[in-house]
Amino acid sequence: MHFAIQKDVLVRALRDVGNAIANRVVQPVLSNVFIESADSTSLRFVGTDLDLVIETKCAAVVYSEGSITLPSKKLLEIVSKLANDLVSFQVNKDSLETTITCQKSKFTLVGISSEDYPKLPDTKSAQGFTMPTDILCRSIMQTSFAAANYDSSSILGGVFIVVDNGVFETVATDGSRMANRKEFLTVSAPVASKKKDKKSDKELDAKASTATLDKPNSLKAIVPARACTELMKFLDIKEIGQTIKIAYLDSYIVFSTDTHTLTSRLINGEYPHYSELFPAEHTYYASFNREEALAVIERIAVMSDDRTNLIKFHFEGENMQVSANTPDLGRAQEEINVHFEGQVIDVAVNVRYVLDVLQKLSADQMELEMTGPLKPLIFKAKGDDNYRYLLMPVQAR
Repeated sequence: MHFAIQKDVLVRALRDVGNAIANRVVQPVLSNVFIESADSTSLRFVGTDLDLVIETKCAAVVYSEGSITLPSKKLLEIVSKLANDLVSFQVNKDSLETTITCQKSKFTLVGISSEDYPKLPDTKSAQGFTMPTDILCRSIMQTSFAAANYDSSSILGGVFIVVDNGVFETVATDGSRMANRKEFLTVSAPVASKKKDKKSDKELDAKASTATLDKPNSLKAIVPARACTELMKFLDIKEIGQTIKIAYLDSYIVFSTDTHTLTSRLINGEYPHYSELFPAEHTYYASFNREEALAVIERIAVMSDDRTNLIKFHFEGENMQVSANTPDLGRAQEEINVHFEGQVIDVAVNVRYVLDVLQKLSADQMELEMTGPLKPLIFKAKGDDNYRYLLMPVQAR
């Protein structure tokens, strides 16, 4: 096998797939990145820990076809320090030694045969649907942070994805909070490609919220939060009109773009009936500027206890007082102008959980609904009825 690839392209590919490679492995080959010639002008890179698989294709010059696995971390360390030029790889098929050259630099790495690489799920036959990348990214970004990070294998360590008749919904919870986003997509069956012509702005807008189904489709899957985090790293949400395919295959879910594929093992289990947890009515209501509140809460958080992360909200009139009091350390308080409806109320919360939602949203104004000092708080972005964030308060002494 002999190929050449631009240094910066290679670094990006190795970083993308390297995120799926575990630090501690039983099988040495799982510490390696799988490299294969897809055709005469491109290479395929794969990394996996058997639960998560990340693949990427990138442009290269392939002089002779083949495949090899090389130590992922060491290869990235070497390539990162090379000059920004073409990097040439030549594999000795007998010894599996790979010679890496770039300008005057020369390295040799010993690989492992690609035949020893684990067999990956065959996703080519998986049925699914395509949807706008920006909608998927927004849904995952605004919910996955609420998943439990203390147990990645339980249902609380995943993001629950539901697809049903054009409704795309994501939910995540760690037992103390819950984030939920719902999107409504225009569903259409695949159609034959039409002759290219100039589309109107109206047609482009319609396409941006359309899911194309390979067949009538419904899906309920608990995707590990780690897989969602890695997916976000290589998706380009800035490119207007970009789409991603989501497919379901046995116990796996597959996310595919033109250049990347992420396959993740799903978490087994029955997800909680989350809709019933959101109160239908509220007794107290407050609206406030998100950026102002974020800045104030970040300042007050400095004086919160490192163990409890507790801060208090005091609502009265047109003010929300934010305070923190840590014995033997000190206290802090600051007021924010709000629009408030209801009687005077005090609520104690985990400041990290409040900062998380304020940082993930981009709305100018936030809404907060409450039914009592020890009842769930519901945060919403004003003007966006498709998102809600439930936070359980803390009983403060």
